[in-house]
Amino acid sequence: MESTDQERIEFGIFAYIHDSRQTYGLRAQDYLRYRRFCAHRLRNVRGAVKLSQGTSTTFRKKEVSADMVSRPEHLEILLLQAERAWAFAMDLRELYSRTEEPRQRYHLIRRLRAALKAGGQLAAAAAGCGNCDERTLLEAHAYKLQMQSQLHFELEEWTSALDCAVLSRVISEQLALAGSSRHYALAHSMIEALDPIVRLAAYRARMAGAQQSQPTELAALWHSTMMLNDAARVGKAITGYSGITAALDAFAAGANSGASGDAQVLAYANCLSWRGGVVSYASQELAVLTKDAQEALQKATTDDDGALDEAETAFGRVKKAARRCHSEAVATSAKIHSTASETLESAYLAIQLYSTCALQSIAIAKHVGQAKAAATKLGITLEATDNSAFLGHAQAWILDSEAGERRGGSTISKRKGQKGGITDSLTEAARVVVLYDVIRKSLNNLKASVSEILERVSPATSRAIHGHQIIEEVAAAEAYYSCVRGYYSAALHASPAHNKHLDSLALLDLTLTETIPRALALASTASKLAVPRPEGQAVDDLWRRTVTVTIDDIAAVERGIKRAIPVVGRLCATTTSANPAAAQGKAGTGDWVSDPSGRPVMVVNELAASASKPLPGGPPQYAPKLVDLTAMEFAAVPVKPLFYDLVASSIDFDTDLINQRSGKSSAAGTGGNSKLGSLIGSLWGSR
Repeated sequence: MESTDQERIEFGIFAYIHDSRQTYGLRAQDYLRYRRFCAHRLRNVRGAVKLSQGTSTTFRKKEVSADMVSRPEHLEILLLQAERAWAFAMDLRELYSRTEEPRQRYHLIRRLRAALKAGGQLAAAAAGCGNCDERTLLEAHAYKLQMQSQLHFELEEWTSALDCAVLSRVISEQLALAGSSRHYALAHSMIEALDPIVRLAAYRARMAGAQQSQPTELAALWHSTMMLNDAARVGKAITGYSGITAALDAFAAGANSGASGDAQVLAYANCLSWRGGVVSYASQELAVLTKDAQEALQKATTDDDGALDEAETAFGRVKKAARRCHSEAVATSAKIHSTASETLESAYLAIQLYSTCALQSIAIAKHVGQAKAAATKLGITLEATDNSAFLGHAQAWILDSEAGERRGGSTISKRKGQKGGITDSLTEAARVVVLYDVIRKSLNNLKASVSEILERVSPATSRAIHGHQIIEEVAAAEAYYSCVRGYYSAALHASPAHNKHLDSLALLDLTLTETIPRALALASTASKLAVPRPEGQAVDDLWRRTVTVTIDDIAAVERGIKRAIPVVGRLCATTTSANPAAAQGKAGTGDWVSDPSGRPVMVVNELAASASKPLPGGPPQYAPKLVDLTAMEFAAVPVKPLFYDLVASSIDFDTDLINQRSGKSSAAGTGGNSKLGSLIGSLWGSR
């Protein structure tokens, strides 16, 4: 409750009502205590603004008119009068529910009429003074309509009660979307107070689906079918209906001030459309930041120069604002208990998840772009898949390795130190592998962040954005990029600088036999949970290109690896070195020609037929066997005797064998009756 320097009157009616009711009795349904508070507070406020109605002996009634309103206290007087009469009416209703005495019901109706009169004066004063802000005016109209709906409800005028309650809900919903988290929670607390009236009045008015539908659905249906199409009837039931709708339209136009096109209007609608669902929240600042971030990302995906850094900064601001709004919503929910406040917390968590996914998608897109540039520079990438994982022909880097061998000697010694030589190429090749490692780490961090946020999001919000599917998609993408990383890591090992063809073959085999099947299983699971998402959403489009993985993408990697395995296998069988003597002392670089003992076991190459294009000399007939387990012999290990064992008495000892192993001869013909047998029998029991 405050007045600005421009003499604009700002009086939070919803906040004043909520705080007063929860503080002075209504938390325990003590209407008498709340009525006494209203009377006491009314007397003090009247004295503060010089509007006391006489003394203890004389009474002079002083009404508050629109011309007199210059301070928030003038509106407070009218609100307290309405609340005092309403509290008396609710107290009489509880008494009538116990006694069912007609006089109490008549008194109840008279008190509700008094509350409606004061509420009407409050709305008229706020509209007529000319210096009240739009929120105060609409809150006054919503409060007056709430009092009117309760009066019509007690009089069993169901259609009029439904008209007033629905219009009050419409105003409160508009106020909820154009304010802070506290405004959102306060408006929805007033809406929840009208839900019983809407439900029962709709049922008594013979509205279709009144028993099965929720109050929100009933109110929306009644407003669209019975009120908007029959304004003349509603104008007779609600005094000043045209003025209320005009004020509501003006407030909506003010919220959309500066709008330029449909995109700006949707931004102020405080709704986030993501992953086929819609999440509503209550922060215009966050809506504007989200819209700016989406535009920046759209520009980055359509502009050739790119603006990913700008989009990343914009989504960082969205994430920071969403965290701040969530903290405010949590603090508000602790004071204003309502279902809407809990929903608002989940909405801000969903926006945090949205910005987190956007930021990680941008980071992955940047790293994939750098990997593409490095691979293109090396000439090992000729084609690109839909997910920007760039798979070319395996022969590109294999033929380059063979060319270095045919030229004789180590290519590194010839080009070492030269710009653009193998040294730079090796740096780029290692950079490709490191970039895909960074991508996998980003996806792993994203999976942890998504899991942490989804633990706090409500089930309804999680279902709206298909939160459970995000983790499945991230896991499939992580496995997919592991396959791509294995392919480029094998290329690095097979390069002339390393010349570790057997290690390269092992990496390809590991990727083909373990990583690709796991990626296929995860991608299959994620594809079963896939939902259609509209085109044109910048974050969804980027997510589809960088994270969403299909079975065809993994199959493309598999084909490339199958083309590379026969090539590397042939190199393993035919590789020679220009200086065998120098290579003998180096681990992993032994020459198989001069030292046949270092040659791996060769087996028939079953993948020779999978080569898409025959290499010079034909595909290899044999390939090294990557796993060769030697036969193992197991020898019995003697153990010491068991002492103090509970089952030792049941163990049979072969004394002859013991004497034979110990080098002692047993007594002839005595067998188990020898001295040693007697000793053992005395210790462990006879047979």
